[in-house]
Amino acid sequence: MKIRIIGYAGSGKTSLTIKLQEKYIIQGISLDDYLKIKDKTQRANTLESRLSMLDSWIVEGVQVSPWTRKTFTDADLVVILDYPIYVTQYRVFKRAMTQVFDPKRNMNQKKKAMKRMFKLFKWNSRFRKRLPAIKANLNKQPMAVMILESPKDENRLHQYVKKQNRLKKHRIDRKQQVRNSTKKESRK
Repeated sequence: MKIRIIGYAGSGKTSLTIKLQEKYIIQGISLDDYLKIKDKTQRANTLESRLSMLDSWIVEGVQVSPWTRKTFTDADLVVILDYPIYVTQYRVFKRAMTQVFDPKRNMNQKKKAMKRMFKLFKWNSRFRKRLPAIKANLNKQPMAVMILESPKDENRLHQYVKKQNRLKKHRIDRKQQVRNSTKKESRK
């Protein structure tokens, strides 16, 4: 199964990916890891190359841009974490404050954490404005789209993934039965 997870900064994309990865043994990929590649064409090619080596994957990241297009078009399911903005902003704040009050961090690292927090606040605000258009565009695509509005909605996601895995296993078992019966027929 190929799953793409998007949502606000602080919505829990990485945490959800880790849970799914551990429960269903699916490779998780964070788009943040690809931001180090400055050339967007090279970034897209590197990501596409990695995805092409995997039968199943979970890609998580806030990025909805041309270099991530294939993560949407190849996905069987797109999960949108559309939690209330106050929840995600609080999580961004909490993450930053944990870094600011960490005695092991120097003053420069603490300043960077504060700057990043304000950048993420702004980013979340812009994402909130773009989200209706993103949802409308995704609903025109052939893949399934699931919107989670609270962490409690994760159960719905798990039920969906389990069902898809059972269907996939059934299709594989059925193909194997057909192959076996074909082999028996050819021996006669």
